[in-house]
Amino acid sequence: MSEDMNAILVGVDGSDAAEGAVRWAARAAVAEGLDLKIVGAYDASTSDYAPGLIIPQDVVDAIRQDASDAVHAAADAAKEVAPDVTVATSIVDGDAARVLLELGKDAAMIVVGTRRLGSVKGLFLGSVSTNVAAHAHGRVAVVAAEGNPSGPVVVGIDGSPISDAAVAEAFRQASLRNAPLIAVHTWTPLDADALHGYGIGADEVKRMTQDAVEIVAERLAGYAEQYPDVQIERRVLPDDPAKALLDAAGTEASIVVVGSRGRGGFRGLLLGSTSQKVMHHAECPVLVVRT
Repeated sequence: MSEDMNAILVGVDGSDAAEGAVRWAARAAVAEGLDLKIVGAYDASTSDYAPGLIIPQDVVDAIRQDASDAVHAAADAAKEVAPDVTVATSIVDGDAARVLLELGKDAAMIVVGTRRLGSVKGLFLGSVSTNVAAHAHGRVAVVAAEGNPSGPVVVGIDGSPISDAAVAEAFRQASLRNAPLIAVHTWTPLDADALHGYGIGADEVKRMTQDAVEIVAERLAGYAEQYPDVQIERRVLPDDPAKALLDAAGTEASIVVVGSRGRGGFRGLLLGSTSQKVMHHAECPVLVVRT
């Protein structure tokens, strides 16, 4: 077993987003009994369109120094929030997403920060976080906001093997964090108003919701037995799944757990639309779990 299996790997670049990710990763490492590996990737290569262009050595040295400074500042930030965490640092020359995917192959989890630009340009998360979340083999936490460390864990459940993997991880996280779990199931992506518009009355919506509640309770029963300490709140409703998850998380959740059907590796499928929407808008870290 690789020693990295006992570590959470976090990528840093000196930005506020990366520092938030490091603080979250340090707390997660303590909660899970893991070490923390902080990696600064720097890329001093030129574009393929400029093959003859050589970046001067003093510029490369300065870029490398920036990466080194970012890593040391991140290690200090980690120790500040989690004094007992064991921290290892490294700086690597290469594209950040590829470096994290390569080093993270054996890690217990990869953590990446992301900035939100908020405008139309900000519709997409930073390309590094999107790439890592879509292609990693294991768990990836995307941290745009640190969330409320004592808040609930939120997970989506749809009865598929993909959501089963997420639900198992969400119970584990809730147990580790001593936090309640909110399990969200949307039995149709249409909300109640839309259903009424299609002639489905309130009583019928209520009955269909009740049927779904029973199915969800059955799906959760085994996990509830395994984690008797976890308090579960079930939210079963007609709504867009991403919207329902984001509403459940609000500003109080500690983490949202989503599944991904991707197999990892660069041929891996991209994240599903629900996971993508949640990653773009959640006010807390989003943990992407592979089946």
